[in-house]
Amino acid sequence: METKKTFAQLLVLPAILVTLSASATEFDQPGDGPFFGEEASGRWLIGGKYASMYNSDDGIGEQESTNAGLILGYEFARPVWKGKAAFEFEYLPTTNKGDIKGVPSSNPSIYPAGGEWENPLYSGYLAYRTAGRLYAKGKIGIVASRYKIRTTAVVQQTVDIIDEVPVTDPTTGLPVVDPDTGLPTGATTQVVVGQKNVGPAVGEALIVQENKTQIGYGLGLGVHITKNFDLEFEYEGNQGKAQLYNFGINAIVKLP
Repeated sequence: METKKTFAQLLVLPAILVTLSASATEFDQPGDGPFFGEEASGRWLIGGKYASMYNSDDGIGEQESTNAGLILGYEFARPVWKGKAAFEFEYLPTTNKGDIKGVPSSNPSIYPAGGEWENPLYSGYLAYRTAGRLYAKGKIGIVASRYKIRTTAVVQQTVDIIDEVPVTDPTTGLPVVDPDTGLPTGATTQVVVGQKNVGPAVGEALIVQENKTQIGYGLGLGVHITKNFDLEFEYEGNQGKAQLYNFGINAIVKLP
């Protein structure tokens, strides 16, 4: 269910644009097209991405998490400020988990037993590339992150067991009665009658997951190796937590 919701969110912007372009054809004048007065001719993009994920939280080890996945997109033919605009979708599952420092450590995390972390990403961006063989790239869009920590429970968590009991007279220990009728008032109160264990027991795996969908951005540099092949180096931020970011390498093929 969570995966379906994620992809639905990522497809909102393209769906709106497709709907607008379809409705625009009803009002076309000769020579007009649905996108800025021209037809939306362009090229499909397909490629691969490898990214090193970094987390600046205290206690995160030197071994960063890594992601690798696919880039799918569409680049419009119409120039924008001499450059090109494109839609890009990224699917970046985790290929290697990062480590978390426990105790003892010179810089321990909040998880005494240590552990590992990962941050799979599902993204949809509107990207812009400047003109030139060597070009700059900027992008903004929606990023769905599935930040997860796997550690070991060191304390058994408990919750109180609450029960409803009659209010009693402190002198007699009997239920409080109405002074006029001499009958119990029926008043009750909540008291703690015990505790019960919740979550994993000591020594068992503890999963902490933080799912977020929010605005993400990226900046990078690229080079046109050939007419149909680009190589890019990117920085991406806002991935569910302010402390998370990555540096990635993109290899993109532009289909003729």
